[in-house]
Amino acid sequence: MNMGQLRSFLLLLTWFGASAFAVAQEQAPHAPVVVPVAVETGPEDALDRGTPRGSIKGFLEAASNFDFEMAAQFLDLRNLPGEVAELGGAELARELNHVLSRAVWLDDYTVSDSPDGVKGDGLPSYRDQLVVISTNDGDVPIWMQKVPRGDGEDIWKVSNRSMALVPELYDEFSYPEWIEKIRNALPENASFLGIEAFKWLIVLGLVLLSWPVLYGLARLLLVGFSSPSRPLYPVLRKALTGPFVTLGCLVAASIAIERLGASARAQEIMKAGTLITVVFIWLGWSMMNLIKTHQVTKLERLGRPGAAKLMQPMTLLVKLAILLFGVLLWLSNIGVNISTVIATLGVGGLALALALQKPIEDMMGALTLFTQAPIRAGDLCRYGTIVGTVEDIGLRSTRIRTLTNTLVHVPNARIAHIEIENMSARTKIRYWPTLRLRYDATPQQLRTVMAGIYEVLEQSEQVYDDPVRVRFTDFDDDAILIKVHAFLKTTDFAESLEIGEKLNLSIMEIVDKAGVEFALPGRSVYMEGEAGHEADFTEGT
Repeated sequence: MNMGQLRSFLLLLTWFGASAFAVAQEQAPHAPVVVPVAVETGPEDALDRGTPRGSIKGFLEAASNFDFEMAAQFLDLRNLPGEVAELGGAELARELNHVLSRAVWLDDYTVSDSPDGVKGDGLPSYRDQLVVISTNDGDVPIWMQKVPRGDGEDIWKVSNRSMALVPELYDEFSYPEWIEKIRNALPENASFLGIEAFKWLIVLGLVLLSWPVLYGLARLLLVGFSSPSRPLYPVLRKALTGPFVTLGCLVAASIAIERLGASARAQEIMKAGTLITVVFIWLGWSMMNLIKTHQVTKLERLGRPGAAKLMQPMTLLVKLAILLFGVLLWLSNIGVNISTVIATLGVGGLALALALQKPIEDMMGALTLFTQAPIRAGDLCRYGTIVGTVEDIGLRSTRIRTLTNTLVHVPNARIAHIEIENMSARTKIRYWPTLRLRYDATPQQLRTVMAGIYEVLEQSEQVYDDPVRVRFTDFDDDAILIKVHAFLKTTDFAESLEIGEKLNLSIMEIVDKAGVEFALPGRSVYMEGEAGHEADFTEGT
């Protein structure tokens, strides 16, 4: 299908889709009128503290920007114990953010988007549970609480009862002394992708320490599974020292960030799994290279280079599938509805499959030829009226060099569905000439000819002893037919012609010694004379 046909097909498909949609709209019953229902959204608040979710979201965003003065606006700082109140709102906001970043992840939050909070949870109507933190002394719940704003409206903040526990939680989740030294040596608000600079420094140091360990482990595995003399060695080395080591370093970095704590922004970025997805695609491609190299080596060792050639496009198709799956997984992680993407790919794939119908048929034909191997490169075969040697089996067509030295390209789809005779697969070559002798030969002469031919075939070292047949089979219109049947001890076509030539000359000598002549094609004409006598004329060619 060319581009013009493809364009016409897509336009036709679009027209059918639009027509079907219009018909469906005409035949569908009238949809009921939807009456909008007013949903209570809570009091208007500049910081979006009308719901528990809006309030904690604002706190996490402010803390990710290191604006702890703003983050304190989401905390209920009333009636705190004296030693806690002395810390100030900004410090309490920093300590709470530190505890949340180390103890919980975004998936652990259970907050409501309703101004009334969660109902039926056994808590007072003015209180919602934000998250539960596991400590050495047991689980500690952190609550959101509805508090007066001062103008007659109530808004949601982190409960003061929970804020009173923040200093104790901070002490338990604080860093070791050596990490605190690194943190204090760097600017507090220096960050990248929501992760503070001191954490990046620690993660980078861990990666630099883990890389040689993982690389050494990869080399040990390489020595255990392969050797430099094997064809698989360089591909396996790239796989182990490349994606394998990188994946190990990423896992070590992820564990370090999880232990050090990550802000809400960093957790959102990590949730996408961009680097992990890239490394897994890289690892999948490396595994496919390993499989391809192993199969190619095996097929070439079995004398099937054509099938080995097919591994390259098949590997490419699987790599594209791995890439597509990785991209869809990444899109799902960042919140994209992949159902629409898959539907679009399905329509596009259908159009592409229709456009590439013939090439795909030829590739499937090549797959059949390579897997079942009815013919191989170098084989002498007969395809219909074409007799020649197979020069190459490609992905689209097979090249056959004919006996007259011309080159014929046959689509693989046709070869896979039509009978083809592989002459090179013969274990012996048949010798079966038909002798046409004149009718004036006597029975004794015929017996002499047949006995002589039989003796020549039995004495020849280039002819199998069994079966050997020489038979007077039929009376033709212009000749007596003697058929010879035997098998030559060769599979080479040129050699069979040479052996057959010698046998044919021997048979001619036998016929000549017996006094018999070969019959020429001809016909007899009988004419009636004037005196009633018939004249016999024989026409020969």
